[in-house]
Amino acid sequence: MTDANASTRSWTSAHRSTLIAILATAAAWAGAATNGERWGQTLAEIRAAFPSVVHLTTQQLADKLSAAEPVLLLDAREPEEYEVSHIDGAVRVTTASAALNAIRADSREPTVVVYCSVGYRSSRLVSWLKARGVKNVFNLEGSLFLWANEGRPLARGDEPARRVHPYDDDWGEFLNEALRAE
Repeated sequence: MTDANASTRSWTSAHRSTLIAILATAAAWAGAATNGERWGQTLAEIRAAFPSVVHLTTQQLADKLSAAEPVLLLDAREPEEYEVSHIDGAVRVTTASAALNAIRADSREPTVVVYCSVGYRSSRLVSWLKARGVKNVFNLEGSLFLWANEGRPLARGDEPARRVHPYDDDWGEFLNEALRAE
């Protein structure tokens, strides 16, 4: 096992209880709070779990993309999630080594923006990258669910997409119902 794999596995184990607490909290909120309140509480939980991570808003990302600034989008979701839809141009990475390879392969010195469904997995990856000296790396706050909920463009391969993989029933509640893939 490489040091990177051992570090990632150890880090994941150390934060498993935090993820379980966030998931349990999200499930409890399902019927008790409005979507806006749930978003705010979940984003606060993610920020508390990853205090070193800097977040970029969906509007800030949209501005960078429309200004043609060099941006490397890293999608930290699983293959089946990515296949349903993603932000156009995103590179799917689920391991730290794949993320580092994608960053090293990009000669533009881009802003690196990592996203997942709501921001937990992407924050975890950003935290890991920052700990290894990667500069100019951000978590997309609210991640793909917020991006899609705001009506921003999605892609499926080379085509536009209209649906998003809901991850699971609990997290899928953060996604507008009309956007949830079957």
